[in-house]
Parts: sequence; structure tokens; C-alpha cells
Amino acid sequence: MVTKALILGAGYGTRLQRDLASDPTHHHLLGVPKALLPLGGRDCLITHWLDDLTANGFSKENDIYVVTNQASVGAFQDWAQRHQVPLDHILNDGTTSNETRLGAVPDIQFGLDAILPSSTSVLVIGGDTLFLKEFDLAQFLAQKQPGQCLVTTYTVDDAVVPKVGIVETDATGVIQSFLEKPSPDQTPSRLACPCFYLLDPTARPLIRAFLDASRGLGLEHYDATGKALAYLYPRIPLATFPISGRIDVGGLQSYIDANAYFASTD
Repeated sequence: MVTKALILGAGYGTRLQRDLASDPTHHHLLGVPKALLPLGGRDCLITHWLDDLTANGFSKENDIYVVTNQASVGAFQDWAQRHQVPLDHILNDGTTSNETRLGAVPDIQFGLDAILPSSTSVLVIGGDTLFLKEFDLAQFLAQKQPGQCLVTTYTVDDAVVPKVGIVETDATGVIQSFLEKPSPDQTPSRLACPCFYLLDPTARPLIRAFLDASRGLGLEHYDATGKALAYLYPRIPLATFPISGRIDVGGLQSYIDANAYFASTD
């Protein structure tokens, strides 16, 4: 299976930037994209993914791409140079502010357009997310079957359900339903599905079809990556791979917690 990796780093992290502005002890991080925050002994959050990807056969020179924006492209290019990732693998979506952002799914499509040939599977990774240390990328990749996509799930409690995308699966673990931030009484499932999607080549035109169907609608219809999953699952099998949990950098406290966790387990 030929696979490339696409890390999403085009968001503007407005909540984190507000938190940083109000905390003088972290002013040195103002303006730093979440994906490039120093974290747990690495220079940047996404360097954790870079190390894991290269340890599992992904080539820095050929297989790893990052989508970012005009405001942050220079910082991502600096990261790429430090880690021998080609500068033309840092993909600039051209936006300059949170108000003009393309949205998460258009940024996935922007990356897919750059990753050729179209017969390539693509692992889409949220640039503000890491998994707990038990995660085994090799096992995840080995579970991928031709003609289906593969995503991760982890169990959350009732209080978290309204904050995340929840999937319902059949007995074999194939997704039968996707709900974006439901109330706990809307579903018996407690399986959250983070942005870590191994897209089969047959899914790539479906992402485009989803965006075509969303044309003219508001950003809320295609900004969350789960919106694309909701479109995909009736059209292509989406298998699931259980993980123990994830750490998502949203605001300052979650960054502090993530930094402490990875510093203690690195």
C-alpha cells in the first residue's frame, strides 16, 4: 500500500492565542501555530508525528506534507528545513486570518490535490492532536484493507460527548452513523473519532463530491473534519481502530497538560 501523510496546520488557534495573551508567562508563544508549539522534549508538536511516521517507513523526502496558511507558512518552512522535509511539501492555502480560513475539509482537499498520484492512500492527521503513548502506528497501518478507510476511536464519558464527533459502529467495527457533538441522550455510543483518517484512494473523489455538494453553504457545513466522515460512511466502508485516548491542544491549559504528559513519558 502506497501511503502519504497530510498534517493539517492551517487553523488559527484563536482560543489558544487569547489564552496566551492573558498569561504573561506564555507570551513567548504568541503567534506560534498549535502544530509548532514546543512539546514534550520535541521542538514542535508535529515533530512527534514526524518521528513516528519516519519510524514506520514514511520518507521525509517523499511522503510527508503539511497544509498551512499564508500567516504561518514561514514558520512551517523553518520547521521543514530543520527536519529535512522538502519546502514544496509545505502547502500554503493562501489565507491570512481566521475570518478568511478555508475550513478543515477544504484544506484536506487542498492537500489531496498536491499529493499524486490519485491512487495513493493518504493519512490525514490533525496538527493539534497527539495520541497517548500506547498508540502503535504500525498496528494501525497494518489493519487497513483495500477499498475501505480506517479511522481511530476512543471511549469518552457523557460529559465529553457534546464536545466531540461520535460514531456508531456495527459488530465488525465499521461505522454506521456519525454525529457531530451530540447530546448524550441522542446516541448510546461513546466512541469519539478524532481527526486521524487513513483515506483509501476511492475516498479521494468523495471528498471533492462532498465539497461540491456544500458549495454555497456556510463554513459550519465543512469546517469540521467530521462533516466529511458523515458524508463518506454511507458511500465507502469506514473501519475503526481503537486507541486508549488522545491529547488535543485547544487552549493553554490543555497545552500545559500535554507538555507535562509527553515530557514525563518521552
